[in-house]
Amino acid sequence: MKIFRLIGIGVGSLCFLLMTGQMVSAQFFKGKTVSLVVGASNHGTYAAYARVLAQHMPKYIAGNPKIILKIKGGSGGRIAANYMHNAAPKDGSMFSIVLQTVPVNQFLSAKKSRFDVTEWNWIGNMSPLINFLGLWHKSPVQSLEEAKKTSVKIAATGKSSPTYIYPKLINNMFGTKFEIITGYKGVGGLNQAMEQGEVMGRGASWLSVITKAPHYITKSLIKPIIADGFVRDPSLPNTPTFIELAKNAEQKKIFELVAISSTFGRSFFYPAGVPADRIKIMRDAFDNTMKDKAFIAQMKKQKLPLNPMNHVELAGLIEKVKNSDPATLASARKVMGVKSKKK
Repeated sequence: MKIFRLIGIGVGSLCFLLMTGQMVSAQFFKGKTVSLVVGASNHGTYAAYARVLAQHMPKYIAGNPKIILKIKGGSGGRIAANYMHNAAPKDGSMFSIVLQTVPVNQFLSAKKSRFDVTEWNWIGNMSPLINFLGLWHKSPVQSLEEAKKTSVKIAATGKSSPTYIYPKLINNMFGTKFEIITGYKGVGGLNQAMEQGEVMGRGASWLSVITKAPHYITKSLIKPIIADGFVRDPSLPNTPTFIELAKNAEQKKIFELVAISSTFGRSFFYPAGVPADRIKIMRDAFDNTMKDKAFIAQMKKQKLPLNPMNHVELAGLIEKVKNSDPATLASARKVMGVKSKKK
C-alpha cells in the first residue's frame, strides 16, 4: 500500500508540474505579440497561409496573444532559417514558415546554412503543396520531348528555389535544354517576365497560378508539363509526376526526395531551445485551428488548399530524409546542381 501511495504521490506531482507549466506559459503569452517569420515573399502563398493562421490561431493559444507577420524572404528560405536558429528569441514569442525545399536541401548542401532542421520543433503543416514547371502559350516548346531539341528560357527566383531546382533537375535527368534565368522577385516577377516575353515558362507552386493568375488556367495561357508529389494532384490530372517518369530505381529515389519537399508544403516550426510547455501549447492551438469552422471557411474563400499534418508526421519525414542512402543524396546533389556539403 505504501508503494502505491508513493506512486500516486509521484503521478500527482508530475501532473501538478505539467499544469503549473501550462499556467506559467499561459501567463507568458497573455498580452504578448507573437511574431510569425515568413521566409518568402510577402505576396506569395506562404504569406497567404501565414495570414489566415495568424488571424484564427490566437483564440486557441493560452493567453490569446496577437500574431503578426515578419517577412524575411530571400536566399531560398535560408535567411529566415538562419535567423530563427541564430538570432530569434527562444522563449516562444517567434515561430516561422520557410520554403518547403529547405528541410531536404539541408541534407544536400551546407552552403550558407547555419541551422539544423533535425533540431526544429515542428508545430504543424497546413497542407502539402504541388510545385510544377509550366510553359507559356507562346513558347515554341510545349512538352518535355520538344524541350530536348529546342532551348527556351525559364524564369526562376534563386538557385535554392524550386523555380530553379526543378528545371535544372529536368535538364540533367531528361536531357532538356531549358535556359534558367534567375533573379526574379517572387511569383509576380515570374509572371511579369512571361507576359513580357522575357522567358517562356516558370515553376513554383501550382497554387500560385490558381490564386494569383487564374486566367492563365481559364484562357490556357500556361501548360504544366511536370509536377512533384507522390501522386498526381487532382487539379492537374493530365500532368505527370517526376516519380511517374523515373526510368530506373535510382531516379525514383531522387524523385522521392523531391516529393518529400512538396509534402512539407506550408509547415510551421519553433527553433531549438523553446520551452517544451510552450511548444505544446502552440501545437495544440495549431491542431485546434485546423478544425475551426471560421478558419476553414476563410481558407475555402481564399482558395487555399487545407490538408493538415501534425508535428509527428513532419518529424517522420525529416527522419526519412536523414536516413537516405548517401549514394542517393550524392546523385541528387549532382542532378540538382547543388554543391556538395562542406567537409
